[in-house]
Parts: sequence; C-alpha cells; structure tokens
Amino acid sequence: MRAAGTTAAALLAAGLAAEPVANSALAQVPDRFVGTLSCAKSTLAKPARREPVTIEIAGNVARYRHTVLNEDGTAGVGMETGEGTIGKDGKVTLVGAWKGRGGLYSYEARYSGKLAAKGGELAGNQAWTIHGRKDGRSCTMILSKRGRGLLRWRTREQAVEREREANAREPNR
Repeated sequence: MRAAGTTAAALLAAGLAAEPVANSALAQVPDRFVGTLSCAKSTLAKPARREPVTIEIAGNVARYRHTVLNEDGTAGVGMETGEGTIGKDGKVTLVGAWKGRGGLYSYEARYSGKLAAKGGELAGNQAWTIHGRKDGRSCTMILSKRGRGLLRWRTREQAVEREREANAREPNR
C-alpha cells in the first residue's frame, strides 16, 4: 500500500513540474481547477458578477460547472455546465449553457484560453435570452490548482461569522 502511495506522489510531482496540463501526468487522472468567473454587466443581465467556477479534467476533456445566481446574487437558480477538449499545448475552448425553469431565462457560453499545471485564464462570452430578448456579456475565468482567485466573503456579517468560528476552534489566536 505504501508503494502505491509513493508512486502516486511521484506522478503528482511529475505532473506539477510539467507546464501544459494536457502533457502532464495529471491529465491522465481526474484533475481539478477552481477559480472565479467574472462577467460584465449587460442590458439584460444587469449586475456585473464574480462567482466561483470549477473545472475537472479527465484525459484531454475539461468539464466545468458554475452555479447561476438570481438577480440579486442571494440564491442559486441552476447550474451552468459545459465541456471542451484540451490540446497538447494546453489550449481549450469550453462550450456550455444554462436554462432557467420555464425557459424564460437562458444563455449559451463559450470560453477559450490556456490551462497549465498550476492554473490558467479563459475569456469568452455569454449569449443571453431573457423573455425573448437577446443580449450578451463578456466573461473571464481565472483558475488555480490551489484555489487562488476565489471569491472573498460577500458581506461583513459572513466575514464576522467566519472569524467567530475560527476563534471558537482556536481560542488563543
């Protein structure tokens, strides 16, 4: 059992040393990137947003998911999902979509860029249809293996609660 763990650790180290994800040992087993999807406001999708996104890679296929929030950003209303193929150079184009209940809200998304062993950046757009009207907005994904670029706490109350929980776990902090 210990030899299997050592082999896995060696493969992980070798994968982190390689630059493009598609050429690394990590591309052979499921791999995960987390980060932020930042989208500009548009006429129909009014608020500019920064929201979490996750990409999982198996072989040369990248699949992503992102929780779509309601207009005021307080609750999830669905999941945007999509996928794309990663080239040997790490270049990828992800194509996805989301459709709200009742079909009154929907969008198709396309993001392109490059992924490397430690992260990457993709840019693209979302083509929205809301109540039959069409519009679009530009978006950027900033991704990392270690979770850098994730959202900060949205409200002061959430930050205070998080601090209280941390202090309860470590009273002498």
